[in-house]
Amino acid sequence: MAPPPPPLVDDIVEEILLRLPPEDPASLARASLVCKPWRRLLSGAAFRRRYREHHGAPPLLGHLRLCRTRKPCFSSFVSGLGRAFPDWLVLDCRHGRALLSAAAAAPSTPGGAPVDLAVWDPITDKLRRLPPIPASPEGGVVKSFNGAVLCGAQGCDHGGGGDCHEGPFRVVFVFSPFRLAVSFTCVYSSESGEWGELASLRRGDAHVDVGSKPSVLVGDALYFSSLDKCILEYRLSTSRLSVILAPEGASILWARVAIIKGEDGVLGFAEVEGSSFVLWSRQVDADGVAGWARSRAIELETLFPVSADDAPGKFRWILVSGFVEGTDVIFVHAFGDTDTYKVQLKSRRVTKLAESYRGIVIPYAGFYIPAMKSASTGDEGPRGDAWST
Repeated sequence: MAPPPPPLVDDIVEEILLRLPPEDPASLARASLVCKPWRRLLSGAAFRRRYREHHGAPPLLGHLRLCRTRKPCFSSFVSGLGRAFPDWLVLDCRHGRALLSAAAAAPSTPGGAPVDLAVWDPITDKLRRLPPIPASPEGGVVKSFNGAVLCGAQGCDHGGGGDCHEGPFRVVFVFSPFRLAVSFTCVYSSESGEWGELASLRRGDAHVDVGSKPSVLVGDALYFSSLDKCILEYRLSTSRLSVILAPEGASILWARVAIIKGEDGVLGFAEVEGSSFVLWSRQVDADGVAGWARSRAIELETLFPVSADDAPGKFRWILVSGFVEGTDVIFVHAFGDTDTYKVQLKSRRVTKLAESYRGIVIPYAGFYIPAMKSASTGDEGPRGDAWST
């Protein structure tokens, strides 16, 4: 009988395990069951650090969906770690956390700010309620609001070699009171457990109606959509709130536009024009004046599968459901249809989501390594380790 093959050396095993697909976290759990040396390797901090460094951009592990057509409003996390949030609105998802607001936030405090905000970790399932937002000095009932959640750790790269999952976080909240030509913003810090002072923005006599689509983080600034053909910019370093006008002639229908991070790392604007997806980028000319430049248009109609019920030449009213921040991935659906599609703009690859529904899609991307007992100590860590964006 031939002798058994020699065991693989640890370095070779590690190189093999590093190549397990991050979009399938269960493959790591299965590998840990092969033998004690493998489990010891997979449970170590060194391997986990190298794993996220090796794969670079975090994979999509699921998405949060917001269905406003249902009464009451309904949000849910769609993945193997699924959870439903009846009566809650999903405002944002970034750096491993999601920001939620009670659907009944319209009745507000005398100061005009919604009182019920929470930050949820999809991996650990921890939900942290935030204290009430500071009252507006001018009173008024909130007409529109939005918010963003982001890592608060200094120097973290939010993926790759960084680990911001268990670190501090910040929440930026922006709102506009009814019939007042002023918008307010304030920042919550998980380290202090308190909200900072309100910053305000006046735009003449014009009311700025804050849109409900997720914000986008570009460099040092967060950008929020508006229903008034403008974009709200919040500078994190200066706590300054300002307005940027949307490209001239852009659609006034918020369901057909999206603020994105452009391919060159600048602020981008995307809109559906007819059946084409038109991309704009924010550029600064030689005189230091910023403006919009139209970059390209992508025909969407030809990318979608043709249904047997579609008549020849039938036009579909395409709406933007969401996007993956910092990538070329968007989510769209056709008005009246229940199917939502993920579109990769560069490759023009289209994938239909398994669930049938209409509403806003907020992707959750990150590295997740399931908890496993160490072969040497028998100790078991938390539910799992995650590094997310």
